[in-house]
Amino acid sequence: EMAFHEVPCQSNPIGVKGAGEGGTVGATPAVISAILDALGPYGVTDIEMPATSQRIWETIKKAQMN
Repeated sequence: EMAFHEVPCQSNPIGVKGAGEGGTVGATPAVISAILDALGPYGVTDIEMPATSQRIWETIKKAQMN
């Protein structure tokens, strides 16, 4: 037999709790790291977020001009 005992969270207005967001924390740094690895041959060491395709393209063009 199983019973559920709901305890609403008191720290937000709708009473919900997190359920696994911790697994996504590393995704953004991993993607940015991969982008910087790919842009390394152009001498790029930093890129502003969000790293949109437009921003990546502009970064490559700017690096090629230098």
